Amino acid sequence: MSAVWPLRANHKLAQIIQQNIELVGLPEWTEEEETLARDVQKAAGVDVDGLARAIRPLGGPAKQIPAGNDAGDVSWKVPMGRVWFPSNIPNVPFHHWAGGVALATSIAHKGAVTGAKVLAGSVLDFFLNPEMVDEAKEGFASEIGDQTYKPLLAPDQTPPLELNLELMEKFREPMSEHYVNEVPRFSD
Repeated sequence: MSAVWPLRANHKLAQIIQQNIELVGLPEWTEEEETLARDVQKAAGVDVDGLARAIRPLGGPAKQIPAGNDAGDVSWKVPMGRVWFPSNIPNVPFHHWAGGVALATSIAHKGAVTGAKVLAGSVLDFFLNPEMVDEAKEGFASEIGDQTYKPLLAPDQTPPLELNLELMEKFREPMSEHYVNEVPRFSD
C-alpha cells in the first residue's frame, strides 16, 4: 500500500540550521508551561524532565530514520535539512493522547514562532550566500555516492480508498461537532 525511502539529512544544511538555532535560542517557558509539561510526562509514564532548557549540539553523522511520508524520497533527490523545535512536550509519543496536549497551548505557539525564526534565518543565509548552496549540493553528491533513487511504488499505484472506509463513516457524524468552523488566528 505504501513504501518510502528512509530520511537522510544534508550536513551543510544541518550546520546552517544549527547556527540559526543557536542564534535564536530556545523559548522562555513559564512556570505554568513547565508544570503542564511535567504533569503530562508523569501521566504518560515517560521520563519527567520538563521542557527543553538547553540547545543540543549538532551531532553526527546523522542516522537515516524511517519516514512516514515522502520526505524520505525527497531527501534522496535534493539536499534536505529538518528543524525539530520544542513545540511539544519532550519524551511523549507523537501519536498518543499526550502528544496532543501541548498543541493548543502557548508551548506549541512559542515553539512554532521560534522554529519559524530559525527557518527564516536559514533561508536568508542561503539566499545571501550562494556559495553555501553550492557547498550543500557538492556535499549531497558526495553523501549519496553512487546510490540511485528509484521510487518504491509503481507509477500506476493507486491509494486504497476503501481502507477503513466503514470505520471512518461510523465516526464522521459524531466527530462533526468537533470540526473547526473558523480558521484559527494566531498572534505573537
